Amino acid sequence: MNHCTTTRKPAAAYPNCGSAAIRQPRLLVAAGLVVAATSDAAAQSLDQQIRALLAKDGNQRGCAQLVGDSPRQAGSVQPSNFGPQLASLCGSIPAGNPPPVGGAPGGGAANNSAAGAAFSALGQADQVVKKRRGHADSDLGTAKGGGSGDWALLPGLNLFFNADYRELDRRQTELERGYASNEAGFSLGIDAMPVDWAVAGLAVNYSHWHGDQFNGGGFDTDSYGPTLFASLFPWQGFFADLSFQYLRKDGSNANRRDYLREDNTNFGGAISGTPGADQFEGNLSTGYDFTLGGLTLGPRGTLRYRHAAMDAYSEQGSSGLELRYLADRLTSVQSSVGAQASYAISTSWGVLVPQVNADWTHEYDNGQRTVYVQFAQDYRALPTTFGFQTDRPDRDFFHVGGGLVAVMADGWQAYANFEALLGHAYFDNYIGTIGVRLGL
Repeated sequence: MNHCTTTRKPAAAYPNCGSAAIRQPRLLVAAGLVVAATSDAAAQSLDQQIRALLAKDGNQRGCAQLVGDSPRQAGSVQPSNFGPQLASLCGSIPAGNPPPVGGAPGGGAANNSAAGAAFSALGQADQVVKKRRGHADSDLGTAKGGGSGDWALLPGLNLFFNADYRELDRRQTELERGYASNEAGFSLGIDAMPVDWAVAGLAVNYSHWHGDQFNGGGFDTDSYGPTLFASLFPWQGFFADLSFQYLRKDGSNANRRDYLREDNTNFGGAISGTPGADQFEGNLSTGYDFTLGGLTLGPRGTLRYRHAAMDAYSEQGSSGLELRYLADRLTSVQSSVGAQASYAISTSWGVLVPQVNADWTHEYDNGQRTVYVQFAQDYRALPTTFGFQTDRPDRDFFHVGGGLVAVMADGWQAYANFEALLGHAYFDNYIGTIGVRLGL
Protein backbone atom coordinates (compact mmCIF):
# COMPACT_ATOMS: atom_id res chain seq x y z
CA MET A 1 0.00 0.00 0.00
CA ASN A 2 1.21 3.50 -0.84
CA HIS A 3 1.02 6.00 1.99
CA CYS A 4 2.62 9.44 2.25
CA THR A 5 4.02 8.63 5.69
CA THR A 6 4.59 5.59 7.84
CA THR A 7 2.85 7.07 10.88
CA ARG A 8 -0.41 5.43 11.85
CA LYS A 9 -2.78 8.27 10.99
CA PRO A 10 -5.84 8.25 8.76
CA ALA A 11 -5.31 9.35 5.15
CA ALA A 12 -7.49 12.37 5.89
CA ALA A 13 -4.56 13.85 7.84
CA TYR A 14 -2.62 14.46 4.61
CA PRO A 15 -4.29 17.05 2.33
CA ASN A 16 -1.89 16.47 -0.59
CA CYS A 17 -1.40 12.73 -0.14
CA GLY A 18 -2.57 10.70 -3.10
CA SER A 19 -2.74 13.29 -5.89
CA ALA A 20 0.50 12.05 -7.40
CA ALA A 21 -0.59 8.47 -6.96
CA ILE A 22 -3.21 8.82 -9.70
CA ARG A 23 -1.90 8.89 -13.25
CA GLN A 24 -3.22 11.34 -15.84
CA PRO A 25 -6.56 9.52 -15.98
CA ARG A 26 -7.61 7.40 -18.89
CA LEU A 27 -11.32 7.10 -19.60
CA LEU A 28 -12.30 3.46 -19.92
CA VAL A 29 -15.72 2.75 -21.37
CA ALA A 30 -16.64 -0.71 -20.13
CA ALA A 31 -20.03 -2.10 -19.22
CA GLY A 32 -21.50 1.36 -19.73
CA LEU A 33 -19.25 3.07 -17.17
CA VAL A 34 -16.59 5.74 -17.48
CA VAL A 35 -13.84 4.69 -15.09
CA ALA A 36 -11.02 6.87 -13.81
CA ALA A 37 -8.07 4.47 -13.95
CA THR A 38 -5.64 4.42 -11.05
CA SER A 39 -2.12 3.12 -10.67
CA ASP A 40 -2.05 -0.59 -9.91
CA ALA A 41 0.88 -0.12 -7.55
CA ALA A 42 -0.87 2.37 -5.25
CA ALA A 43 -3.52 1.54 -2.68
CA GLN A 44 -5.87 4.52 -2.68
CA SER A 45 -8.18 5.58 0.12
CA LEU A 46 -11.52 7.23 -0.57
CA ASP A 47 -10.22 10.58 0.68
CA GLN A 48 -7.20 10.42 -1.64
CA GLN A 49 -9.37 9.61 -4.64
CA ILE A 50 -11.84 12.42 -3.95
CA ARG A 51 -9.01 14.91 -3.46
CA ALA A 52 -7.37 13.97 -6.77
CA LEU A 53 -10.62 14.01 -8.77
CA LEU A 54 -11.69 17.44 -7.47
CA ALA A 55 -8.32 19.19 -7.95
CA LYS A 56 -8.13 22.10 -10.42
CA ASP A 57 -6.28 22.11 -13.73
CA GLY A 58 -3.85 24.68 -15.15
CA ASN A 59 -6.76 26.84 -16.33
CA GLN A 60 -8.13 27.18 -12.77
CA ARG A 61 -11.09 24.90 -13.51
CA GLY A 62 -12.13 22.70 -10.60
CA CYS A 63 -12.64 18.94 -10.72
CA ALA A 64 -10.37 18.49 -13.73
CA GLN A 65 -10.08 14.70 -13.51
CA LEU A 66 -13.73 14.20 -12.59
CA VAL A 67 -15.10 16.31 -15.47
CA GLY A 68 -12.53 15.26 -18.09
CA ASP A 69 -13.61 16.34 -21.59
CA SER A 70 -17.27 16.84 -20.69
CA PRO A 71 -18.75 20.26 -21.59
CA ARG A 72 -18.74 23.17 -19.14
CA GLN A 73 -21.02 26.19 -19.00
CA ALA A 74 -19.74 29.43 -20.52
CA GLY A 75 -18.57 32.03 -18.04
CA SER A 76 -18.82 30.02 -14.80
CA VAL A 77 -17.14 26.98 -16.42
CA GLN A 78 -19.33 24.84 -14.18
CA PRO A 79 -19.83 21.34 -15.60
CA SER A 80 -23.07 20.55 -17.37
CA ASN A 81 -25.32 17.79 -16.04
CA PHE A 82 -24.03 18.11 -12.47
CA GLY A 83 -26.20 18.79 -9.44
CA PRO A 84 -26.02 22.38 -8.12
CA GLN A 85 -23.66 21.80 -5.19
CA LEU A 86 -21.21 19.63 -7.13
CA ALA A 87 -21.33 22.00 -10.12
CA SER A 88 -20.51 24.97 -7.85
CA LEU A 89 -17.56 23.12 -6.35
CA CYS A 90 -16.24 22.31 -9.85
CA GLY A 91 -16.48 25.85 -11.27
CA SER A 92 -13.79 28.46 -11.84
CA ILE A 93 -11.26 28.80 -9.02
CA PRO A 94 -9.57 32.20 -8.51
CA ALA A 95 -5.84 32.17 -9.21
CA GLY A 96 -3.16 33.23 -6.78
CA ASN A 97 -4.55 31.70 -3.61
CA PRO A 98 -2.32 29.68 -1.30
CA PRO A 99 -2.58 25.89 -1.31
CA PRO A 100 -5.02 24.41 1.21
CA VAL A 101 -3.94 23.53 4.72
CA GLY A 102 -5.89 20.59 6.08
CA GLY A 103 -9.41 20.19 4.81
CA ALA A 104 -9.24 16.62 3.58
CA PRO A 105 -12.52 15.23 2.30
CA GLY A 106 -13.19 13.21 5.42
CA GLY A 107 -16.18 10.98 5.93
CA GLY A 108 -14.37 7.79 5.08
CA ALA A 109 -16.03 4.84 3.44
CA ALA A 110 -19.49 4.60 4.90
CA ASN A 111 -20.09 1.46 2.88
CA ASN A 112 -17.28 -0.34 4.69
CA SER A 113 -19.48 -0.48 7.77
CA ALA A 114 -22.08 -2.34 5.75
CA ALA A 115 -19.37 -4.67 4.54
CA GLY A 116 -18.31 -5.30 8.14
CA ALA A 117 -21.89 -5.93 9.09
CA ALA A 118 -22.20 -8.43 6.31
CA PHE A 119 -18.85 -9.95 7.07
CA SER A 120 -17.89 -9.84 10.73
CA ALA A 121 -15.11 -12.07 12.00
CA LEU A 122 -17.50 -14.67 13.43
CA GLY A 123 -20.52 -15.92 11.48
CA GLN A 124 -23.89 -16.33 13.19
CA ALA A 125 -24.41 -19.70 11.50
CA ASP A 126 -21.10 -20.84 12.94
CA GLN A 127 -22.28 -19.79 16.40
CA VAL A 128 -25.52 -21.78 16.03
CA VAL A 129 -23.49 -24.88 15.18
CA LYS A 130 -21.17 -24.36 18.15
CA LYS A 131 -24.11 -23.97 20.52
CA ARG A 132 -25.82 -27.07 19.18
CA ARG A 133 -22.55 -29.01 19.52
CA GLY A 134 -22.32 -27.86 23.13
CA HIS A 135 -25.82 -29.23 23.73
CA ALA A 136 -24.82 -32.57 22.23
CA ASP A 137 -21.70 -32.71 24.39
CA SER A 138 -23.77 -31.99 27.48
CA ASP A 139 -26.14 -34.80 26.54
CA LEU A 140 -23.18 -37.16 26.52
CA GLY A 141 -22.15 -35.82 29.90
CA THR A 142 -25.62 -36.49 31.24
CA ALA A 143 -25.42 -40.10 30.21
CA LYS A 144 -22.07 -40.46 31.94
CA GLY A 145 -23.01 -38.55 35.08
CA GLY A 146 -26.39 -40.15 35.58
CA GLY A 147 -27.75 -37.27 37.66
CA SER A 148 -30.59 -36.12 35.40
CA GLY A 149 -33.54 -37.71 33.68
CA ASP A 150 -34.39 -37.16 30.02
CA TRP A 151 -38.14 -36.65 30.15
CA ALA A 152 -40.00 -34.98 27.25
CA LEU A 153 -43.58 -34.60 26.03
CA LEU A 154 -42.38 -35.46 22.52
CA PRO A 155 -39.28 -37.64 22.83
CA GLY A 156 -36.43 -36.45 20.62
CA LEU A 157 -37.93 -32.99 19.96
CA ASN A 158 -36.22 -29.99 21.60
CA LEU A 159 -36.82 -26.25 21.67
CA PHE A 160 -33.96 -23.83 22.36
CA PHE A 161 -33.53 -20.09 22.76
CA ASN A 162 -30.35 -18.11 23.22
CA ALA A 163 -29.39 -14.44 23.45
CA ASP A 164 -26.03 -13.07 22.30
CA TYR A 165 -24.11 -9.90 23.04
CA ARG A 166 -20.98 -8.94 21.13
CA GLU A 167 -18.37 -6.19 21.35
CA LEU A 168 -16.62 -5.70 17.99
CA ASP A 169 -14.04 -2.93 17.61
CA ARG A 170 -12.05 -2.07 14.50
CA ARG A 171 -8.70 -0.31 14.50
CA GLN A 172 -8.21 2.83 12.40
CA THR A 173 -6.00 2.47 9.30
CA GLU A 174 -5.07 4.71 6.37
CA LEU A 175 -7.60 2.90 4.16
CA GLU A 176 -10.51 2.19 6.52
CA ARG A 177 -12.08 4.01 9.42
CA GLY A 178 -12.05 2.55 12.89
CA TYR A 179 -15.11 2.10 15.08
CA ALA A 180 -16.37 0.75 18.38
CA SER A 181 -19.52 -1.34 18.08
CA ASN A 182 -21.82 -3.75 19.85
CA GLU A 183 -24.36 -6.28 18.62
CA ALA A 184 -27.24 -7.91 20.46
CA GLY A 185 -29.40 -10.68 19.06
CA PHE A 186 -31.21 -13.94 19.62
CA SER A 187 -31.85 -17.34 18.03
CA LEU A 188 -34.98 -19.44 18.48
CA GLY A 189 -34.91 -22.98 17.18
CA ILE A 190 -36.17 -26.51 17.26
CA ASP A 191 -34.41 -29.80 16.56
CA ALA A 192 -35.37 -33.45 16.37
CA MET A 193 -33.68 -36.84 16.05
CA PRO A 194 -35.16 -38.61 12.99
CA VAL A 195 -32.73 -41.53 13.42
CA ASP A 196 -30.52 -42.56 16.29
CA TRP A 197 -27.35 -41.20 14.61
CA ALA A 198 -28.55 -37.75 13.46
CA VAL A 199 -30.17 -34.55 14.72
CA ALA A 200 -31.67 -31.95 12.37
CA GLY A 201 -33.15 -28.57 13.16
CA LEU A 202 -34.15 -25.06 12.18
CA ALA A 203 -33.39 -21.75 13.90
CA VAL A 204 -34.47 -18.18 13.20
CA ASN A 205 -32.03 -15.38 14.01
CA TYR A 206 -32.21 -11.65 14.60
CA SER A 207 -29.57 -9.14 15.67
CA HIS A 208 -29.08 -5.38 15.84
CA TRP A 209 -25.59 -3.96 15.35
CA HIS A 210 -24.67 -0.39 16.36
CA GLY A 211 -21.32 1.29 15.78
CA ASP A 212 -19.70 4.67 16.48
CA GLN A 213 -16.88 5.67 14.15
CA PHE A 214 -13.79 7.22 15.71
CA ASN A 215 -13.85 10.41 13.59
CA GLY A 216 -17.58 10.97 14.03
CA GLY A 217 -20.66 9.37 12.59
CA GLY A 218 -21.98 5.87 13.04
CA PHE A 219 -24.08 3.05 11.66
CA ASP A 220 -26.83 0.56 12.53
CA THR A 221 -27.63 -2.79 10.93
CA ASP A 222 -30.51 -5.21 11.45
CA SER A 223 -29.88 -8.84 10.43
CA TYR A 224 -32.50 -11.57 10.24
CA GLY A 225 -32.96 -14.96 8.61
CA PRO A 226 -33.10 -18.75 9.07
CA THR A 227 -30.47 -21.41 9.76
CA LEU A 228 -30.81 -25.07 8.82
CA PHE A 229 -28.47 -27.44 10.66
CA ALA A 230 -27.77 -31.11 11.23
CA SER A 231 -25.48 -33.14 13.48
CA LEU A 232 -24.34 -36.60 12.40
CA PHE A 233 -22.68 -39.13 14.73
CA PRO A 234 -22.54 -42.42 12.80
CA TRP A 235 -20.13 -44.10 15.20
CA GLN A 236 -18.87 -43.69 18.74
CA GLY A 237 -16.75 -40.56 19.28
CA PHE A 238 -17.03 -39.11 15.75
CA PHE A 239 -19.39 -36.31 14.69
CA ALA A 240 -20.00 -33.96 11.77
CA ASP A 241 -22.07 -30.77 11.97
CA LEU A 242 -23.48 -28.97 8.93
CA SER A 243 -25.33 -25.66 8.70
CA PHE A 244 -26.70 -23.35 6.02
CA GLN A 245 -27.83 -19.81 6.73
CA TYR A 246 -29.37 -16.87 4.92
CA LEU A 247 -29.36 -13.39 6.46
CA ARG A 248 -30.87 -10.20 5.15
CA LYS A 249 -29.01 -7.11 6.39
CA ASP A 250 -30.64 -3.66 6.36
CA GLY A 251 -28.41 -0.82 7.46
CA SER A 252 -28.28 2.93 7.94
CA ASN A 253 -25.32 5.24 8.44
CA ALA A 254 -24.71 8.90 9.18
CA ASN A 255 -21.49 10.78 8.68
CA ARG A 256 -19.93 14.02 7.50
CA ARG A 257 -17.72 14.67 4.48
CA ASP A 258 -15.75 17.89 3.89
CA TYR A 259 -13.48 19.18 1.14
CA LEU A 260 -11.28 22.30 1.28
CA ARG A 261 -10.78 23.57 -2.25
CA GLU A 262 -7.53 25.18 -3.45
CA ASP A 263 -8.92 28.68 -2.81
CA ASN A 264 -9.61 27.73 0.83
CA THR A 265 -13.37 27.52 0.23
CA ASN A 266 -14.84 24.72 2.29
CA PHE A 267 -17.49 22.41 0.89
CA GLY A 268 -19.16 19.74 2.95
CA GLY A 269 -22.00 18.64 5.13
CA ALA A 270 -23.84 15.75 6.70
CA ILE A 271 -24.40 12.59 4.66
CA SER A 272 -26.47 9.49 5.29
CA GLY A 273 -27.18 6.22 3.54
CA THR A 274 -29.13 2.98 3.72
CA PRO A 275 -26.87 0.09 2.63
CA GLY A 276 -28.21 -3.45 2.47
CA ALA A 277 -26.88 -6.93 1.77
CA ASP A 278 -27.85 -10.57 1.38
CA GLN A 279 -25.47 -13.00 3.11
CA PHE A 280 -25.22 -16.75 2.58
CA GLU A 281 -23.14 -18.96 4.85
CA GLY A 282 -22.32 -22.65 4.99
CA ASN A 283 -20.32 -24.55 7.64
CA LEU A 284 -18.95 -28.05 7.96
CA SER A 285 -17.46 -28.98 11.35
CA THR A 286 -16.11 -32.32 12.41
CA GLY A 287 -14.27 -33.85 15.34
CA TYR A 288 -13.60 -36.89 17.44
CA ASP A 289 -14.13 -37.16 21.20
CA PHE A 290 -12.04 -39.26 23.55
CA THR A 291 -13.50 -40.00 26.97
CA LEU A 292 -11.87 -40.79 30.29
CA GLY A 293 -14.43 -40.95 33.09
CA GLY A 294 -16.24 -37.62 33.10
CA LEU A 295 -13.58 -35.98 30.89
CA THR A 296 -14.23 -35.59 27.16
CA LEU A 297 -11.67 -34.02 24.84
CA GLY A 298 -10.83 -34.10 21.18
CA PRO A 299 -9.78 -32.29 18.01
CA ARG A 300 -12.07 -29.99 16.04
CA GLY A 301 -11.98 -28.86 12.41
CA THR A 302 -14.25 -26.44 10.53
CA LEU A 303 -14.59 -25.31 6.91
CA ARG A 304 -16.58 -22.10 6.54
CA TYR A 305 -17.91 -20.36 3.40
CA ARG A 306 -19.60 -16.95 3.31
CA HIS A 307 -20.83 -14.87 0.41
CA ALA A 308 -22.39 -11.42 0.68
CA ALA A 309 -24.10 -9.52 -2.14
CA MET A 310 -24.27 -5.81 -1.24
CA ASP A 311 -26.95 -3.61 -2.79
CA ALA A 312 -26.24 -0.46 -4.75
CA TYR A 313 -27.35 2.71 -2.94
CA SER A 314 -26.87 6.49 -2.96
CA GLU A 315 -25.93 8.69 -0.04
CA GLN A 316 -28.26 11.56 0.88
CA GLY A 317 -27.18 15.11 1.64
CA SER A 318 -26.74 18.60 0.19
CA SER A 319 -22.96 19.06 0.00
CA GLY A 320 -22.33 17.72 -3.51
CA LEU A 321 -19.88 15.20 -2.04
CA GLU A 322 -22.45 12.42 -1.65
CA LEU A 323 -21.57 9.15 -3.38
CA ARG A 324 -23.44 6.49 -5.30
CA TYR A 325 -22.16 3.02 -4.33
CA LEU A 326 -22.33 0.33 -6.99
CA ALA A 327 -23.41 -3.22 -6.19
CA ASP A 328 -20.60 -5.26 -4.68
CA ARG A 329 -19.80 -8.81 -3.59
CA LEU A 330 -17.69 -10.40 -0.87
CA THR A 331 -16.55 -14.00 -0.53
CA SER A 332 -14.74 -15.59 2.40
CA VAL A 333 -13.43 -19.13 2.77
CA GLN A 334 -11.97 -20.05 6.17
CA SER A 335 -10.71 -23.13 7.93
CA SER A 336 -10.37 -23.60 11.68
CA VAL A 337 -8.37 -26.27 13.49
CA GLY A 338 -8.55 -26.63 17.25
CA ALA A 339 -9.63 -28.67 20.24
CA GLN A 340 -12.34 -28.80 22.89
CA ALA A 341 -12.46 -30.30 26.37
CA SER A 342 -15.40 -30.75 28.75
CA TYR A 343 -15.97 -32.44 32.09
CA ALA A 344 -19.27 -33.82 33.43
CA ILE A 345 -19.91 -33.22 37.15
CA SER A 346 -22.88 -35.11 38.60
CA THR A 347 -24.94 -33.41 41.33
CA SER A 348 -28.12 -34.22 43.20
CA TRP A 349 -30.18 -31.99 40.89
CA GLY A 350 -28.48 -32.63 37.54
CA VAL A 351 -25.16 -32.45 35.73
CA LEU A 352 -22.76 -29.53 35.28
CA VAL A 353 -20.56 -29.59 32.16
CA PRO A 354 -17.83 -26.92 32.02
CA GLN A 355 -16.01 -26.78 28.69
CA VAL A 356 -13.17 -24.89 26.99
CA ASN A 357 -12.16 -24.59 23.35
CA ALA A 358 -9.52 -22.95 21.16
CA ASP A 359 -8.79 -22.83 17.43
CA TRP A 360 -6.56 -21.31 14.77
CA THR A 361 -8.42 -19.83 11.79
CA HIS A 362 -6.99 -19.20 8.32
CA GLU A 363 -8.62 -17.03 5.62
CA TYR A 364 -8.14 -18.24 2.04
CA ASP A 365 -10.23 -15.70 0.10
CA ASN A 366 -11.66 -12.25 0.92
CA GLY A 367 -8.64 -10.36 -0.48
CA GLN A 368 -8.03 -6.64 -0.69
CA ARG A 369 -10.96 -5.15 -2.58
CA THR A 370 -11.68 -2.11 -4.70
CA VAL A 371 -15.04 -0.49 -3.95
CA TYR A 372 -16.50 1.40 -6.93
CA VAL A 373 -18.48 4.62 -6.51
CA GLN A 374 -19.73 7.67 -8.41
CA PHE A 375 -20.67 11.14 -7.26
CA ALA A 376 -24.41 11.13 -6.64
CA GLN A 377 -24.79 14.54 -8.34
CA ASP A 378 -22.95 13.39 -11.48
CA TYR A 379 -25.98 13.15 -13.77
CA ARG A 380 -24.11 12.55 -17.04
CA ALA A 381 -25.14 9.58 -19.17
CA LEU A 382 -21.75 8.02 -18.38
CA PRO A 383 -20.75 9.31 -14.92
CA THR A 384 -17.16 8.94 -13.82
CA THR A 385 -16.72 5.76 -11.77
CA PHE A 386 -13.73 5.57 -9.44
CA GLY A 387 -12.55 3.08 -6.87
CA PHE A 388 -10.97 3.09 -3.45
CA GLN A 389 -9.35 0.16 -1.72
CA THR A 390 -9.93 -1.71 1.50
CA ASP A 391 -7.26 -3.14 3.79
CA ARG A 392 -5.53 -6.38 2.97
CA PRO A 393 -7.13 -9.10 5.09
CA ASP A 394 -5.51 -10.68 8.11
CA ARG A 395 -5.01 -14.29 7.04
CA ASP A 396 -4.43 -15.91 10.45
CA PHE A 397 -6.01 -15.40 13.87
CA PHE A 398 -7.28 -17.36 16.86
CA HIS A 399 -10.42 -17.98 18.94
CA VAL A 400 -10.56 -19.09 22.57
CA GLY A 401 -13.67 -19.74 24.59
CA GLY A 402 -15.29 -21.37 27.55
CA GLY A 403 -18.73 -22.21 28.81
CA LEU A 404 -20.91 -24.01 31.31
CA VAL A 405 -23.94 -26.22 30.64
CA ALA A 406 -26.36 -27.21 33.40
CA VAL A 407 -28.48 -30.28 32.55
CA MET A 408 -31.52 -30.48 34.84
CA ALA A 409 -34.47 -32.77 35.29
CA ASP A 410 -37.40 -32.90 32.88
CA GLY A 411 -35.21 -32.15 29.86
CA TRP A 412 -34.22 -28.58 30.77
CA GLN A 413 -30.78 -27.20 30.03
CA ALA A 414 -29.26 -23.79 30.73
CA TYR A 415 -25.95 -22.68 29.29
CA ALA A 416 -23.55 -19.76 29.07
CA ASN A 417 -20.62 -19.33 26.69
CA PHE A 418 -17.90 -16.76 26.10
CA GLU A 419 -15.60 -16.52 23.09
CA ALA A 420 -12.82 -14.07 22.17
CA LEU A 421 -10.99 -13.30 18.95
CA LEU A 422 -7.21 -13.05 19.46
CA GLY A 423 -4.29 -11.99 17.30
CA HIS A 424 -6.28 -10.20 14.58
CA ALA A 425 -4.64 -7.23 12.86
CA TYR A 426 -7.80 -5.12 12.71
CA PHE A 427 -10.51 -6.48 15.02
CA ASP A 428 -11.09 -7.10 18.71
CA ASN A 429 -14.16 -9.29 19.16
CA TYR A 430 -15.81 -10.70 22.30
CA ILE A 431 -19.13 -12.54 22.34
CA GLY A 432 -21.19 -13.88 25.22
CA THR A 433 -24.20 -16.18 24.99
CA ILE A 434 -26.82 -17.36 27.46
CA GLY A 435 -29.68 -19.70 26.67
CA VAL A 436 -32.04 -22.49 27.58
CA ARG A 437 -33.06 -25.74 25.92
CA LEU A 438 -36.24 -27.67 26.66
CA GLY A 439 -37.24 -31.17 25.65
CA LEU A 440 -40.81 -30.91 24.43
